[in-house]
Amino acid sequence: MGNNKGKIAENEEDELSHDERQHVHKLFKSIFHTQEDERHKENLTKHWGDQMDKRLLALFEGYVLEDNSGEAVAYDKFKSLYINLAVHPSDEKATFVIQLLKSSKQKSPTYDDIVEYVESVISSYVTVLTVRNNIVLKSWKMLGMESTDERQKLMAEALCRDLKEKGSIEDNFGEWFGFCSQFHKMQVSCLQYLYNIPQKQVAYAKDMADHCLFPKCFGVHQRHTKNFPSIMKLSDVLFLNSFLPAALQMEWRFCFSTELHGLSFSKMLGLIINQGPCIIILRDKSNHVFGGFASDNFILSPEFHGDSSSFLFQLCPEMRICESTGYNNHYQYLNVQQQTMPNGLAMGGQFDYCGIWIDAEFGKGHCSESCTTFKNYTMLSGTKHFDIEQLEVWAVGPEPEKEELEDAPRTIREREVEAKAVLELAGRKMYSEDLEDEEKLSL
Repeated sequence: MGNNKGKIAENEEDELSHDERQHVHKLFKSIFHTQEDERHKENLTKHWGDQMDKRLLALFEGYVLEDNSGEAVAYDKFKSLYINLAVHPSDEKATFVIQLLKSSKQKSPTYDDIVEYVESVISSYVTVLTVRNNIVLKSWKMLGMESTDERQKLMAEALCRDLKEKGSIEDNFGEWFGFCSQFHKMQVSCLQYLYNIPQKQVAYAKDMADHCLFPKCFGVHQRHTKNFPSIMKLSDVLFLNSFLPAALQMEWRFCFSTELHGLSFSKMLGLIINQGPCIIILRDKSNHVFGGFASDNFILSPEFHGDSSSFLFQLCPEMRICESTGYNNHYQYLNVQQQTMPNGLAMGGQFDYCGIWIDAEFGKGHCSESCTTFKNYTMLSGTKHFDIEQLEVWAVGPEPEKEELEDAPRTIREREVEAKAVLELAGRKMYSEDLEDEEKLSL
C-alpha cells in the first residue's frame, strides 16, 4: 500500500515543471521548518491565515490532514493540493473540488455549497493580492475602493447561475467548471499566488507587473485618490473585466464621473469620444447598478455600430451579463443636437425601446422591458424610466493611436466637427480640449 502511494506521489511530481517543483518544496520547507512530527496544521494556519478566506483555508487543512491520525502535514499532500487545483486538466480539477467538498460536508455538495466555494476563492484571490501588495490591485485600492462580502456573493451567484439551471450538481459540475473560464482562471491564479509560483511579467501600458486578473487603473487625478467616488466595488471590476475581450483586459482608463464632472451630457460626450471601447456604469434612484460594454470607439453618428463582443450587465441587486444575440447590430449609438434623430446614448434594442438609453437632457434614461440585441435580457433599472443618481465611464484596453482615429470614416468625422460647433455656439463647450495630460496621474 505504501509503495502504491509512493508511486502516485512520484507520478504527480512529474506533472510539475522544474520551477514549480522547486517553489512548492521551498514553500513547504519555509512553513514547516521543524521535524516531521512537529509539522502541525497551526504552521499552515499561521502562514496562510491572513492570505485567504477562512472557509477555503478550512478545506485545504482538511485535505492535507485527511489521511493522518495525528496533526502532521505531509509534503505529498501539500504538493497534491496544488497539483489537483492548479495543474490537472479542467475535468480532473472539477472532480477534485467535488471530493474536497464531499469530505468537508460529509455529503454530496449542494448548489449553495458550490456558491460558497466559488465565493471563498473570489475572496481569497482579492485577499492574497492585497497581502502581496500587488501593484495592479493597488492601483484600485489607492482610490479607496474595497471589496464587500455582499458583492462577492453576488459575483459567485452570477458565475454559478448556469449550474443552478441544470439537474444534479455533482453530475453537471465538471461541464460547468470547464465552461466557466472566468472562475477556472481565478482558481489557478489564486493557487499560484498562495504557493509562491512566480507570475508572468506583462505590460500594463508602459508598466511591467505580475499578471493578475484585474486591469490596472489609470487616469485618476492625484487629488481624487483615497476618496474616488466610484459606483463599483473591487469584485465588480474583477467580474466585468473577465468578460471583456482578452486584448482589453490589461488596463482601464478613467474618463467621466457625474460625481466629479457634474450632470452634463456635453462634458461626458467630450470625455468619451475617441477613447476606444468603453464601460458605462449607472446607478439609478432605485439603487440598481447596471451598464454596458461598448466594443467600438464612441462617435457621433445617426447609426448604430459596434460588434458582438458588446454586452449589457447588472451589478446590483444581482450580477448578470447579457451577451449578444446576433439578431441585430444595435450595440451602441451616440448623437446630439439633431432634429430628426434621437439625441442621447443608446445600447441595444431600438429607439424608444433601448436596452439602455441615456437622454441628452442629462439625468434621465430608460431601460426597455425586453431587448432583442442581448441574450437573457430583463429590465436592468429599477423602473422603466429612471433618474440617474450616478454615472461613470471607463475606457478599456490600450489608448487608441492617433493614426487609428484618423482612419475613421470621413462623414463621421465631419459630423463630429459639426456637432462640436453646435455645442460651442450653444455655450456648451467640449471640455475634452481643456484637459491637460499632466492633470491625470497613472497610478
